[in-house]
Amino acid sequence: MLIVTLLCTNDTISCISRIPTLTSRYLCYVSFQILVIDSRSFLEYNTHHITSSVNVCCSKLVKRRLQQGKVSIQDLLAQTCQMEPHPDVPIFVYDQCTCTPEQLSKDCFLRILFAKLSAVFSNVSLLKGGFLEFQAAHPSLCETKTTCSVVTSGSTQYKCPPMTSMSQPCLPVSNIGPTKILPFLFLGSQHDALSQDTMQTNGITYVLNVSTTCQKPSFIQDAHFLRVPVIDNYSDKLLPHFQEAFQFLDKVRESNSSVLVHCLAGISRSPTLAIAYVMHYLSMSSDEAYK
Repeated sequence: MLIVTLLCTNDTISCISRIPTLTSRYLCYVSFQILVIDSRSFLEYNTHHITSSVNVCCSKLVKRRLQQGKVSIQDLLAQTCQMEPHPDVPIFVYDQCTCTPEQLSKDCFLRILFAKLSAVFSNVSLLKGGFLEFQAAHPSLCETKTTCSVVTSGSTQYKCPPMTSMSQPCLPVSNIGPTKILPFLFLGSQHDALSQDTMQTNGITYVLNVSTTCQKPSFIQDAHFLRVPVIDNYSDKLLPHFQEAFQFLDKVRESNSSVLVHCLAGISRSPTLAIAYVMHYLSMSSDEAYK
């Protein structure tokens, strides 16, 4: 049985209700959109997670910015899922193994995240037992870095995500466009890079692509394009590519041009590279560059 605990909007956490047993078959063919949020670390998420969940990384920086109001929960979700969920969309949040609300300390990231979500969304639930209990009950609805779920119907197997989730790229996406980090440096997604109108509107003529699969825009000159071939997982390293990437970005700056740094969604690899360059260019600490 999948049991959820709801969080009240007054920041008090209490057990409100239970929802009926949700079988793997039900979760696979559920027709309404839901948003499943993984609040664990980036490493834990990339090792294994519930299929189609999105990771809101529990870093100290994210936690502090949420607490201080420097980033809204809407902005955080827009960066994470590249869309703005409707206030009534069902949201399920989980960590590694929380079983009861009483386990959450006042300064716990999950509690802070719940408070922010509950202030905006009307249907927020905590998955009791977290990822570990869910994985034990529904292993076919979880993914690891080397596997993806396989759904069986009769004698036929389908490799497909079992939940209709906001994180699926096939769903309609409300693109928020590139973000200006420095006067010449923009951070965005593949959608931004392939939009000639978006690029022209922002005066962007260079592209730094942090991926192995995102295609080069046809309207960008070869000399204005650099690919950093990094796969989005916890084992592939960005550090060996920093020198080449920084030299490319310096060339853009010195030519008084503008560059878009992007990966697929613009929320993991490309922000890491952009923050590293800001630290290098402005001699900042990681905390200062992130802000």
